[in-house]
Amino acid sequence: MHNTENGMEALRLSEVAVLVDGELVGAEDPEITGVAGLEDAGPGDLTFVGRKKLNKVLAASGATAVIVGPDQEVDRPAIRVKDPYGAFAAFLERLLPDPDRLFPPGIHPTAVIDPTAEVDKVVAIGPYSVVGAGCVIGAGSRLGAHVILGCDILVGRDCLLHSGATVREGCLLGDRVIVHSGAVLGSDGFGYLTTKDGIHKIPQVGVVEIHDDVEIGAGCCVDRATTGRTIVGTGSKIDNLVQIGHNVRLGEHCSLSAQTGIAGSCTLGDGVFCGGQVGIADHIGIGAGVKIGGQSGIINDVPAGKSVFGYPALDLKESFRMFASLRRLPELFRRVRLLEQNPGRSAEVTGKDQE
Repeated sequence: MHNTENGMEALRLSEVAVLVDGELVGAEDPEITGVAGLEDAGPGDLTFVGRKKLNKVLAASGATAVIVGPDQEVDRPAIRVKDPYGAFAAFLERLLPDPDRLFPPGIHPTAVIDPTAEVDKVVAIGPYSVVGAGCVIGAGSRLGAHVILGCDILVGRDCLLHSGATVREGCLLGDRVIVHSGAVLGSDGFGYLTTKDGIHKIPQVGVVEIHDDVEIGAGCCVDRATTGRTIVGTGSKIDNLVQIGHNVRLGEHCSLSAQTGIAGSCTLGDGVFCGGQVGIADHIGIGAGVKIGGQSGIINDVPAGKSVFGYPALDLKESFRMFASLRRLPELFRRVRLLEQNPGRSAEVTGKDQE
């Protein structure tokens, strides 16, 4: 074995098969020096195919070897597994950089740690980071450069806060939480009172509570509650540039794609999935397991288990039928005009009629 130019340790395909608990297909056992997608793969690369309809793409791929499913045909050395995508993802973990290189253990001399903060001995705090009064940071947690923790914040064990992340006063992070660069947890909720004298700010005195195993993407904002807590449930994954308003309660294992916006005081059940650019109005209830298509607008409660799409969002099948009908509108309008001009004619106006 040796390290390749991209830092990956070169392995025989049989060794990869053991790592991903798969079956080696074919007599050849080539050396694997890299990984890539089907279209980008070249000599030495390992790729994967999860669907039979990609057979033509595989045939044109330059990959040396491929991870395939139980019934997938292959034209080169392969590893057969039950879940090709899962096996490929597991192998990609070998390419992750050493966390001690990204976040050197210990406290950088430029970091500012308030003397009242309780910081475990086994942590990494990067250059120019700030840890405020009364903060508690658990063992194994890592803060990149320029991370800001306000006062009285709890950060659990094995958390990872990338450079430039900000957590404001009083917020709570569970264990193994990942916060990417530029995210802000605990920013003020959008609460104002309109009077004859103008718009006055309503104090936002609640906090944000992030449960275990949550990942929050770059540039996200999770607003603190007006009173009480804004909650992100265990295992939920939030893409870049997502806005979560004050007093929102997000269930467990939810997935919110980029540019989704959730207004204040909404409740989302466990396992809710939102496509990109979904907008949810305030005080809406979304049941468990709901799937919301991209760019949909939610203005009413959605029962558990539903799939919805459109603006305003409707049942998925109904919405698709409506969109398909839109293409027929010009012809329908043409027929209506013909009937208005010729009231005595039959309603069965064909497409061959001239206006």
